[in-house]
Amino acid sequence: MFRECGECTACCSWLVGSAFGWEFGCGKTCKFLENGCGVHKARPEVCRNYQCAWSQHLLPEEMRPDKCDVLVSVENNENGQYLKALAINNMKMNPDVKKYLQNWGDKMNTSVIFVE
Repeated sequence: MFRECGECTACCSWLVGSAFGWEFGCGKTCKFLENGCGVHKARPEVCRNYQCAWSQHLLPEEMRPDKCDVLVSVENNENGQYLKALAINNMKMNPDVKKYLQNWGDKMNTSVIFVE
């Protein structure tokens, strides 16, 4: 069971994709973001298939993307899974958040890639 996003809409601006021909991502907010997703029932596959690490219960409540300004995703490559931590809003990661994620990665034997 995934956590509900609540007021967090970080992926609506930082997840890269398009909705009905309108590009979003890398800081450009989806055109259909109003008071929540305006096309939720018909949202694009990229949105339907995305769950940040916080929503997957991998991180504590205070690490919700809109609270810590970092969107953390579970990614895959030829070596297995890793976390990608993307600084959002001010584009500079809080050192305490970065340290938490580094410690989490060490504890879980998982690589963490930081994108600032």
